[in-house]
Amino acid sequence: MQAAPATPRIVGRDAELRMILQTVRAAKRGRGGSLLIVGDPGIGKTILLDAAGDMAMADGLLVLRAAGVEFEADISFAGLNQMLLPVMRDTALTTGPQSEALRVALGLATGPAPSFLAVSNAILALLGELAQAAPVLLVVDDLPWLDRPSAIVLGLVARRLSGLQAGLVIGQRTGETSFFEHSGMPQLMLHPLDDAASDELLKQRFPDLSPRARRRIVDEAQGNPLALTELPAVRSGASTSSLPMSRKLQEVFASRITDLPAATRSLLLMAALSGPADLRVIVGSTADLENLDPALRDGIVSLDPQSGRLSFRHPLSRLAVVELSTPGERNRAHRSLADRSPDPVRRAFHLAESTVEPDDAIAGVVERAAHIVLARGDAVSSVETLTRAAELSVDQAARVRRLAEAATIGAELIGELGNAEELLESASRSADDPSGSLQLSTAAASLLFNRESVVDTPHRLLTLALQAHADSADRETLSDALYLLIVVCYFGGRAELWPPYYAAVKYLGDDVPTSLVLLSAMHGDPARLGATTVHLLEDELHRLPRMENPAEIMRLTVASVFADRIGEGREALLRVVEDGRRGGATAAAINAIVNLSVDAWKHGRWDEAEQLVAEGSELSSGHGYLRYTWCFEGYVLNLVRAARGDDKAVSGAEELDQWGRARGALVVSAMAYEIYCMAALTRGDFESAYQAAVEISPAGVLRSHMPHALWVVFDLVESAMRTGREQEARAHVAAAREAQLDGLSSRLALSLHGAEALAADDADKVRLFERALAGPDVEQWPFLLGRVRLCYGETLRRRRQITEARRQLAMAQEIFGRLGAVPWSRRAENELRATGMAGSEPRATLTAQEREIAQLAATGMTNKEIGERLALSPRTVAAHLYRAFPKLGITSRAALRDALSALHSG
Repeated sequence: MQAAPATPRIVGRDAELRMILQTVRAAKRGRGGSLLIVGDPGIGKTILLDAAGDMAMADGLLVLRAAGVEFEADISFAGLNQMLLPVMRDTALTTGPQSEALRVALGLATGPAPSFLAVSNAILALLGELAQAAPVLLVVDDLPWLDRPSAIVLGLVARRLSGLQAGLVIGQRTGETSFFEHSGMPQLMLHPLDDAASDELLKQRFPDLSPRARRRIVDEAQGNPLALTELPAVRSGASTSSLPMSRKLQEVFASRITDLPAATRSLLLMAALSGPADLRVIVGSTADLENLDPALRDGIVSLDPQSGRLSFRHPLSRLAVVELSTPGERNRAHRSLADRSPDPVRRAFHLAESTVEPDDAIAGVVERAAHIVLARGDAVSSVETLTRAAELSVDQAARVRRLAEAATIGAELIGELGNAEELLESASRSADDPSGSLQLSTAAASLLFNRESVVDTPHRLLTLALQAHADSADRETLSDALYLLIVVCYFGGRAELWPPYYAAVKYLGDDVPTSLVLLSAMHGDPARLGATTVHLLEDELHRLPRMENPAEIMRLTVASVFADRIGEGREALLRVVEDGRRGGATAAAINAIVNLSVDAWKHGRWDEAEQLVAEGSELSSGHGYLRYTWCFEGYVLNLVRAARGDDKAVSGAEELDQWGRARGALVVSAMAYEIYCMAALTRGDFESAYQAAVEISPAGVLRSHMPHALWVVFDLVESAMRTGREQEARAHVAAAREAQLDGLSSRLALSLHGAEALAADDADKVRLFERALAGPDVEQWPFLLGRVRLCYGETLRRRRQITEARRQLAMAQEIFGRLGAVPWSRRAENELRATGMAGSEPRATLTAQEREIAQLAATGMTNKEIGERLALSPRTVAAHLYRAFPKLGITSRAALRDALSALHSG
């Protein structure tokens, strides 16, 4: 049966075409038009996407297309390469600094691994430039087969199109998932054609069909447009009536491929396996080009004369070509594609697919591709590629090395501990002497440390491996082992753990990585090494905005923690978190959230800290990272609770202390004692506060390799002075002064100078308090600032300097109220009353988000409705209301309206 010439009219889709036209026009007008078209195979997604492209071009838009391909799903940024490479060659933006991330991702340049956010920003800038000449429509078909990085980046782009003359239309099969985040994106769900439309389509395409034949095909096709147009072409006698629809269509497409000449099928196989088939890669000669003619005439493939791209008209045609080929034919096709591919990652992929036997030469090519992929910012694909390189390895030492590297990346960056364990077991089985490989020992120690959070066994494993192999290891392998050893030693919290590190680092000579220098000093023993290293840290922090590799970002920001410089890396950390949220380097994202939550605590953004804790806890528990789980719920959350007078803080600290001691992680016990100390100070129990503080570091000493000692200097001195231990307080001030803590950060300067004022003779107290409060950036640290002002106000009251005492106490009370630290606010209020100044009962101030949520709740909205309005989870909404009620002096939602009215009138 021959079909009639195709007509441009699409049958039975008038409403769908109107919606697509609205999307195109929204893009043209700069309203961020986007649309996700969803439907079953053969339902008409591709033809509607083609219609979107035709409408756009007719309206003067530039159309850029990409299609997901099963055989390219593991090649990073393949989809973006397919879509953007043609215009990247013609736009001036590609020479600007903002385009660098996109150029690296597409393999057009080398540089730091770009984050997905950086790539999306570069694409948005590119679209903005292109739109100056003509608005742009991005069209993507077969979304589930789009490679992960491209799908994630396009998801970021889709939500940021507003204000640009650009739009995005995407097709996806019903029920299939992808890494494209389409929440909030308009969706067009395609349903089967009704019988009338099905009959009209058959009349249009096959006018010679009898009414009886049309009825039979309408019944059999079940409203599927592809089936309606293909089933009439089935050869006589080939019955498909008993097959499910998907299988019927496969049979139809297979019959069309089988009828083609062998030379044509060979070229189609190369096109099917190559992804976006570049004619120059597929065709080796003029004769080969002529061999494509039968497939072009039959409409199986189409050729874009401008780009030289060969495309299958339907994914089932591509699938049929592959299924009808033999393994030997596929191997030969992959080998030919590898020989002709200009991209090293694609070449490695095809080489790996061209062989069924291990091959060291191919394994080396694939390993290099894995490093290229990691440099482009895709840690997940890097692990997969390294694993494939290991599978291809004949040399057992190389196999062990590749598996160990994959396991390390999996554990340290991606967050796949289970996968890392499997890789490590495979490497161990391959090694003649598993304990003799430094890289294997590093991977094993990393897995054990991240999964179990024990200190001594990973430390012993690393120490023995370094003693045996540090002198012969290459720089990268040795550095990786030392990075891990620093983290293990830090968590151990004992000075005796560090000598193996100092012994092994000498083998790097003068070639020690800067981040290793900073970590060992600032995260190891900042009390002794910080003053001489902080300037190097400041220089390196200037590089963070240009830094994309999550591992390097985390090493530098972790080094900045005890110098209170996390905020300078906030933008970079948020990029790491965003990448992890979208399935990238999850372990790095968890670590980034730890740093951000600590920074939020220090800067008085306590509600933000609690939100970060909730997200970090969910991520870390979901991926098996115990050492982060306790850090969130055990440390940061309980510090906030302690400062706000929540009794849960003490029981939380008890669990934290037991957890840390059981694992030899004494820095965790130090965190627990920091919480004990804060809880005791909050309730005015200064003896207990002092006893907790000296557990972290004795009075008069900043304990070696216990960096948390820096964070309780003011706590120890205040509790010592309030319990009559003036000598101990002054000795501790002297130790902090000798360590030059005031040179590390403005917060530590406020802590040290406030402690000096507390411990000083009466004649010097006022001068020293004024010096402390006049320090740079003291407003950045509101809780500590409030405490210093409270102590200063108490001192002034005792000296009968009432007016100035009231000023300091009032400012302290305002700070504590804003933070929700009600016990501290009451303490300031009591001091104000002691000056003879009558004050109102202290009540904490609502944060902006608490106020907004309370106002919505007062209108009768449920937590779920509020969450949908503000893009928050119902649990987060409930937490905000839980904190808002006591601040408003109420206990139920019914009282919200009156309480808010009173608040406004006040």
